[in-house]
Amino acid sequence: AVATEAKALQVWKESDGIFTGNPTKLDNARLVYHVTPREAAELTYFGNEVLHPSTMESTIKHSVPVHILNTFKPESKGTIVEPRSEHPSRGVLAISSKKGITMLNISSNKKLGSTSFLGRVFARAEKHGIKVDLISTSLVNLSFTVHESVTQKQISEFTEDLGDIGKVSVRKERAIISAIGEGMRSNRGLAGKMFTCLGQEGINIEMISQGANEINMSVVIDMHEQQRALEAVHKTFIEADGESV
Repeated sequence: AVATEAKALQVWKESDGIFTGNPTKLDNARLVYHVTPREAAELTYFGNEVLHPSTMESTIKHSVPVHILNTFKPESKGTIVEPRSEHPSRGVLAISSKKGITMLNISSNKKLGSTSFLGRVFARAEKHGIKVDLISTSLVNLSFTVHESVTQKQISEFTEDLGDIGKVSVRKERAIISAIGEGMRSNRGLAGKMFTCLGQEGINIEMISQGANEINMSVVIDMHEQQRALEAVHKTFIEADGESV
């Protein structure tokens, strides 16, 4: 599409498009008609199989709209990824999740300053091919999740290599639950709502991460609580909002 300077790219798949949640896990998931490139990119990375990252990168760079359509239901409206689109008022667009995640917590031995501590940890992460998903940090403590593509052998070798930097704890079988939407930055109290709905379900939050762009708010929980968490967060942010997406 980019090479031919096409006005749009059509991607025909086996689903109607992008949903507010995985329809195989959430009965009340709704089709989303319009998304921004940043929303599509976040959803792709955090569990919703939207488009290949390379496809997203090329079309965003050249402002080519992408129409996601269903091969078996050509009459469906599908989803349009609009390069110049912004939807600042709609808050959370969709809920996504990933499971089988490993979380590491590293406590500094306090012999290093905060910058040196973080620098050495990530230098060794690169050395061992550790791909990081989410990060939460303080002056003397660093927590992050490891991408599911990284092997347990790599993780073990990495943690052993950190012995001179600090104490390392490993938690396996974790899940990431993410609330994603461009409009989150202009809607106050969303983090509180997410923590409250999970707390009411008795689900413990082990880590919290939110970028400065405020398009993605993610929490790490026990993998065995994933389904209940998905249902609770989707009900709170999506089903309670009757607006079309």
